[in-house]
Amino acid sequence: MDVLDFNNLNYWAVVAAVVFNQLLGATWYAAFSRPWMAAVGLSKKDMEAMKGTPRQWYPYLVSVGASILSVTALALLIGGLGVDNFLGGLSLGLLVAVSFVLTANGVNYAFEGRSLKLFLINGGYPLISYGVIGAVLAVWT
Repeated sequence: MDVLDFNNLNYWAVVAAVVFNQLLGATWYAAFSRPWMAAVGLSKKDMEAMKGTPRQWYPYLVSVGASILSVTALALLIGGLGVDNFLGGLSLGLLVAVSFVLTANGVNYAFEGRSLKLFLINGGYPLISYGVIGAVLAVWT
């Protein structure tokens, strides 16, 4: 991989992967909302108090922006490495999730004294997301 080749990116695949990532995140955190809220120390009252404030919508802007960056980076890796099949994309997506996302979060969680339960909730989402997105991008690009 000599150059990051933005010209050969399938931007429709990137957009679809970003949408998938956001839908998976919404579904994932809806399913784990109670244990997640307990693990981060938020109550339903706290969540209600955020309505109508930047704290309600700002995380979604950050999430979409981060998703655009991470999906684009994964697409560039897949293209640059010549990964062009489902299993290769799945493997690369899982490798990226484990080696970058989960390790960085693991170090932070250890120093912050956060729970294993929170690590598993917050780590499960990118593990699934990056794996599926890697597979889709490899096949679609």
